[in-house]
Amino acid sequence: MGHIRLARLPVTKRWDQVVELLRVGGSIGQLAAATAHAAETELQSAKGDKALAYTVWLLTQLPLAARSQHFRERLAELGFEPDSERSLLTLVAGFSLAVDRNIAGQSDHTDLGELARQAAAESLSSFVGSATQSLFGATADDVQRELGRLASKERFARLARDFFARLTQKTLEYYISRELPNHVGPGKSLQTIDRQIDFRVALERHCREAAQIVEEFAGGWYSKSNFLGTLTPTTAQGFADYALKKLRDELRKRRSSNG
Repeated sequence: MGHIRLARLPVTKRWDQVVELLRVGGSIGQLAAATAHAAETELQSAKGDKALAYTVWLLTQLPLAARSQHFRERLAELGFEPDSERSLLTLVAGFSLAVDRNIAGQSDHTDLGELARQAAAESLSSFVGSATQSLFGATADDVQRELGRLASKERFARLARDFFARLTQKTLEYYISRELPNHVGPGKSLQTIDRQIDFRVALERHCREAAQIVEEFAGGWYSKSNFLGTLTPTTAQGFADYALKKLRDELRKRRSSNG
């Protein structure tokens, strides 16, 4: 599994505004919007990230592999460990290892790629786990069945929205996590842990609402690309880059409409 270095807040005017809102006690909504605004540069840097692209490509391939008659063999072709199909936990672990293998030896991989892998693992666990009513007790047949259902236009669209919402939130929290504890406690803007939790809940809602824009086109892209046989790591890269661009535009639009 990859390791993430805990980053300091970038030294920019936008991040200074986030720190100032934390200091003076800005509203939860203001903080969420300001954090998204400040992280636009970081989201922009994700363009062309190979680990992100491969993660997205695997998300497109798993549902199709689950629908095939050779699920186990197809997983091996995608870089999964043997027996990854035995349970949801082994599948998620196999997913991470497959991404690892793909980026091994690359000097240009980024921490954002690791965030993408984490977001994908959480999305798969959430979608498949909730459908089978269990993260630990789902059988191999359960896992394969629910993965296969994600190959539909509507379900893949929801999976894509969930993934990009998680990735966006993780990116924002990645930078602000060093500063946030400095403003929690008596006499500070976030006087209680509950207030800090409120901020994180608001940030999650902010990202999920913005990610609706991804859901609106992801299903159509997936369905058409699969029909035409053009689902490749390269087209997945293009889809990921476009999705992040639309997300940045949506975050910017939401900030403007909220003043």
